[in-house]
Amino acid sequence: MTGPLHGIKVIELSVAITGPLAAGLLVDQGAECIKIEQGPTGDIMRRLGTSIGDISSCFQVCNRGKRSAVIDLQHPKGLEIFQHLLTDADVVIQNFRSGVAEKLGVSYKDVAAIKPDIIYADLSGFGSEGPYAHRRVYDTAIQAASGLAGNQTGANDDRPKFLRQLIADKLTAHTACQSITAALFARERGAGGQHLELSMLDAAIAFLFVDGADHEILPDAEHTWMQSMSASNTPIELADGHIAVAIPDDFEFHGLAEIFGVDSSDPDLKHLSDRLRNRPKSKALRQEIEENATSFTVDEATVALESKQIPFGVIRNVEEVANDPQVIANQTFVEHHHPTLGRVMQPRPPTRFHGTPTHLKQPSAPHLGQHTNEVVTEAGLGDEINELREAGVIQ
Repeated sequence: MTGPLHGIKVIELSVAITGPLAAGLLVDQGAECIKIEQGPTGDIMRRLGTSIGDISSCFQVCNRGKRSAVIDLQHPKGLEIFQHLLTDADVVIQNFRSGVAEKLGVSYKDVAAIKPDIIYADLSGFGSEGPYAHRRVYDTAIQAASGLAGNQTGANDDRPKFLRQLIADKLTAHTACQSITAALFARERGAGGQHLELSMLDAAIAFLFVDGADHEILPDAEHTWMQSMSASNTPIELADGHIAVAIPDDFEFHGLAEIFGVDSSDPDLKHLSDRLRNRPKSKALRQEIEENATSFTVDEATVALESKQIPFGVIRNVEEVANDPQVIANQTFVEHHHPTLGRVMQPRPPTRFHGTPTHLKQPSAPHLGQHTNEVVTEAGLGDEINELREAGVIQ
């Protein structure tokens, strides 16, 4: 057995990041996935960002280990192929706009009529109903609508900012993956198949409101804290780099001050409650710490912070992460040679399953239509491949 989801078959009808990454996470844990793409160009992420041929960096990470088949679902024969593939499928993932799945004949109702125990993940931007349901959606729209962009303000900055990553896409994918495995578990216990609906908006709000909406969760409380628990976090500049520290309790606060030669003995700063009541003094002490810190090197600060057991991290640029000593010790990255892309370095599946170990059975993402013939053959139409290709049903 390879991975806890070994034996699970996924059919993916999705593009961009949310659906493909959700399916990719299942593949990382042992599932098989057939990615049905629409010709002539396939998934839009194939050509966005750094790419070689028809595989971009993002597409590689989201789609490694899948099989790609180009099938025109709008053609009756294409729909027939899809329906044949359903007979031994466990999961269908789609992220069409509202109404498209019904128009194509691949909605939950259509699929469940053929495969009643299917787990059908219906992913959308804003939801299936409501004033925004019809809108085309990308990550930035959800960052805006969910409060994620507004949440990036801080003590000295009231301008909303976008996270410089497609965070709403990714967190929705992770939520979808967890929901799918929960539904598979429920099916295993006799609950049968089911329809899962998940909007990016709902996933992003659930993600944000854990720690970024203190005043909304408890509207009747005294709002001494800022709205976001991490709103005051800022990097500390050193002589040759930057660090980030977390000092929520008294031990850490006074330890940080001592390290950087700042007197924190003022009774108004003794406890966290005191510091919250005396924000100007707290801010002034923080500024003094930051001024003194510029005379410390990263190595000097690291030794001092470790000696005081203060949580900290050296701020790495993305290109530095793979060479971090802890990342190397964790064996976080794996490399392989792709026949078209050349050297590929990517993170391994992050969770280590000691009872059902995972490994990247096929670390490469597929070229467009790379597996069309074998998928059509598995659907029982192998003797019609030439005719289907001539008719434009497959590519």
